[in-house]
Amino acid sequence: MPSGAEIRVYTDERPGSATAVVLQAPKPGYARRLESLTNAHSLEHGLLCRSATDLQNSLPAILSEIFGERPHWDCLTLSELDPADPSFAVLTGALRRAGLLVERTLSSGTWYEETDGLSFTEYLAARPAELRNTWRRKRRKLHETKGLAKRFFADDDKNIDQAIADYQTVYEASWKPPESFPAFVPELIRLAARLRALRLGIYYLDGAPAAAQFWIVWRGRAYICKLAHDERFDALSLGTILTMDMFERVLGEDRPREISLGRGDDPYKRMWLPKRRERCGIMASNPRTLHGLRLGLRGRAARIYHRLQRAGGARLV
Repeated sequence: MPSGAEIRVYTDERPGSATAVVLQAPKPGYARRLESLTNAHSLEHGLLCRSATDLQNSLPAILSEIFGERPHWDCLTLSELDPADPSFAVLTGALRRAGLLVERTLSSGTWYEETDGLSFTEYLAARPAELRNTWRRKRRKLHETKGLAKRFFADDDKNIDQAIADYQTVYEASWKPPESFPAFVPELIRLAARLRALRLGIYYLDGAPAAAQFWIVWRGRAYICKLAHDERFDALSLGTILTMDMFERVLGEDRPREISLGRGDDPYKRMWLPKRRERCGIMASNPRTLHGLRLGLRGRAARIYHRLQRAGGARLV
């Protein structure tokens, strides 16, 4: 978590209620905000409840508690919510009835494929010809390299610390920027290993770590969390070859019902997984505070501006 942030849990205390809202309060700045307990690696987020009915009954009390605190909160920002889940409409309605200025935002796009019963052969046949041909050509060339070695890690064995060190070596030699919180991914790998949800593949060339991929397989879904390769080996297409290796192993051994490439609309993702869905956010500003009113009016003004822009563009066409 960022320095100075605080985790806050709000619950409905009535007997029989089973609803909780888990949030974080960032270090105080321009406005007093509450935010979802998410980060750049979060794929999905939601409120803890048994059903939308429970949520509908519990939210008024929870929101009253949140916005009754002193000093007042200026804004509540929730992210990575499923807009198709019944709880999304319930939450939006409850926030508006509480007198807040509510705006829906786009959190992220996610590329995925439904893989229930899908074999690797079937998966491969559905990929673009360009990707298949590149993989076959580069794999053949790579396998002629005497110095190639592969290792795969799936549980908390005695080699996990070395696996993490090798992953970090690859990441540091890749094109990717440094992590904002360097300890996060190593600890996530350790946690996944303890839960037997880890799928970590590493390629070595002449004994040195050259490419790595970190997946999590959990409750029938596979998430591709991190992938990187040493830039010195760009010409070998190690990322493409290792990705195919990981797909083959996960589809053959774990048989998930879905594989997801995580957050982001990078152009390459649709070659690997052709379906896209969106996760949305909610910004609820408190008009009873000066900063909250400013945030809410600014959000509404931006929405009106973009609508006018789209309408003007349509007329020009």
